[in-house]
Formats: sequence, C-alpha cells, structure tokens
Amino acid sequence: MTTPIAHKILVIDDHPETLNIIQRVLQQQGYTVLGARSGFRGLALAESENPDLVMVDGMMPEMDGWEVCRRLRKMPEMADIPIIMFTAVDEAERKLAGFDAGADDYLTKPTEPAELVERVKTILENRPPKASAETRLHKPIMKQDEPIHDTSTPVSSTIALGKIGGVTAVLGARGGAGATTFAINLASSLAKIGNVTTLLDLDLVQGHVALYLSQKHEKGLNNILSKPESKWPQFIEAEIAKYDDDFNLLLNHREPENDALPLEPEQVQNLLQPLIKPGQNLVIDCGHQLTAVVESVLEQADQIIVCLRPERVALANARQLLQHLQAIAPSKAQLRAIIFDFSGQMSIPHASLEKFLSHPIMAVLPVSPAEMNQAVNKSIPLVQMNPQAKASILIRQIAQQLTAA
Repeated sequence: MTTPIAHKILVIDDHPETLNIIQRVLQQQGYTVLGARSGFRGLALAESENPDLVMVDGMMPEMDGWEVCRRLRKMPEMADIPIIMFTAVDEAERKLAGFDAGADDYLTKPTEPAELVERVKTILENRPPKASAETRLHKPIMKQDEPIHDTSTPVSSTIALGKIGGVTAVLGARGGAGATTFAINLASSLAKIGNVTTLLDLDLVQGHVALYLSQKHEKGLNNILSKPESKWPQFIEAEIAKYDDDFNLLLNHREPENDALPLEPEQVQNLLQPLIKPGQNLVIDCGHQLTAVVESVLEQADQIIVCLRPERVALANARQLLQHLQAIAPSKAQLRAIIFDFSGQMSIPHASLEKFLSHPIMAVLPVSPAEMNQAVNKSIPLVQMNPQAKASILIRQIAQQLTAA
C-alpha cells in the first residue's frame, strides 16, 4: 500500500517552547512540520522546502511576522501558499496589517490546540500536497474515520506553555572532564529503570560515544545530516542503533581529516524534535565546547549537567561556564554540576567547592583510572561493569532523581 503524501507545514516562531508544542500538535495529525526560530531562517526554509502552509508569529525580533509575510509573497513559488499569522495582539488594526501583508488567516495566542488543528484542516482540505512522490511520512496518515491511539503527552490546554519529554544535556567544562562517561552511564541507568532512553552523540568535534562502546554503526548522525532537512525525521529511526534493552544510540563518527559535522544552530530544533518523545528520555552528549549549536541544544533541555574536575584551572573555567549558563539557560531547565574525581585524592571540602563555584554540586563521582580503563576496554558502561562501585551507585541515584523531577 502506498504511503500517503503529507502536507508540509512551516512554523516560524522565536519561542522554542511554543514552537515545540505547535510542531507536536500538527505532527500528531499526520503533517510533516518544519520549525524556524527567526524570520530569516523561515524565509530560507520556505525557499528550499516549498511548504504547503506557513504559520508565522507576528511579534519576533529582527524581522516580525508582517515583514515575513511581505517577503514570502514576493517569492513566485509562495505567491498563493496560505499563511496563518500568530500573535498575542488581537486589535483589529494589527489583524488588518497582517491581511495587508499577505496573511490568509489569523490566530491569537494563546490558541487552543483544537482550534489550531481545525483551522489548518480547513485551509488545507482542498489543497493537494505539493511534495514530490518521494516525500513520505514515517507512518501513514490516519483517515478521519480511523481510531486515533494517541500515545503522546497531553498537550497543555493552550499553546503557551508545556513540557514535551525529558531532555538532559551533558556538557564538559573542559576536555577530559567526564562528560561522555557521564552521558553514557546516565543513559544506561535511565534505561535500566525501565524508561526508553536515547543517547545522542552531539559532540561534533570528537564524537567519542561510538569509540567508548565499540559501536560499528558507521552512518548515524553523519547520514542524517547529509540529507535535506525536511527528510531528517524519515532517516532518524533508521539510524538509531539499539545497544541494550530500552537503551538506544544515535551516534556520529568523526574522521580526523574531516571538519565537524555540518549542523547549524537554527537546524537543531528540527533535528531534536523527532527524538523528543513522551515518556522517554533523551540524553545528549554535547562535548566540552560551548558552540552556537550547543547553545541551541540547551534551549531544548529540561536538565543541563556540567561535568568538571576538581583542579584549580578547571574549577575557574567551570565557574565562568556555570555563570554563563545561568544567564542563557531557559527558565524550565535545571542547571546541575557534577565533579569527576579520577584521582581518588580530592581534598577540597564539598562546601568550599560550592562556595568557589557559586553553585551547588549534585555529586562527586570517584572513578579510578583502573575502573575507567576496564570499562572502556570492555566497551560497557561503568554502571553495568561494576554496579556496586560508589560512582555507579551515585549515577543511579541521579537517574532516579531526574526521573522524579
């Protein structure tokens, strides 16, 4: 049976949470949805992806929704594409301005999900998808008379708030701080609790997860990023490798002679969206460089965990990093610090460390070089190799805390 072609919808909104929710609501209805967090990014996607419908927020910095409408209408291929404008403004003058700019319909935020879906269906019901025959959804679109088994987290009553899935970003304060080790062991512990967990290796410079776990899945993220952005959701499931029960991996494979993988900050939203699933955990190894891509990842995170070493220079760097992250992290995210003690001889009192960092420490994990080498040589997480080790016990406790958070 041929899989139906889905309408492609482009949503442009500078608020990550709102964008997430709108994407999730529309994806549940079987639409292919692309997200953009600025007018400039939205215009670029409109030109390259040729969507069937554009939804744009009116109030955005740099380029507002009205200007986006005007520019879209100047593109020959977008001249007759329907545009719905979102805004918190409901005055008649602003609506008229939207219509004058080229909008076909208008929704005032906060918007009920049912109203959003109904409005989209009404606009698209008599418009066949423009996508080519090769543009497919990863599953068939359900007909209206088929029962819909919704396994997703209930969306909040209005598109203004809402948490979708659990995303934990792990970042090293410097190289060798234990970020990859912690990400692997945290993901393994979350999976052992019984929560389906995907570990995404987004260290685009080094990408060590595959090396640590001796995984031969040679495509992964590399293959996904080589495809057109609108097709990423179709390839993600195929590139996820199963490591253990409830423990999945999405790896990248770095080649020393090549540059970092080609991922732009504005593309992060569309990469992560298919991986953020209700009732499941997504753990992201961000490496140790706070790049623009990593900052875009952090905007999606519910938990941000910084790994550091108890050394003078490392602690000074960590203090600056934590202060910066406190300033840029989304309000929903909890920022936590983990110390890896690979020497077993840390003599600095816990309270003194917290005072120096101006931030609480979630745990100090003692991991001996022998334990670390043994786990790497056997290509298994430390929490599985030696579950009674103090570090293993602490990591499992952290996983329990994050699950209950």
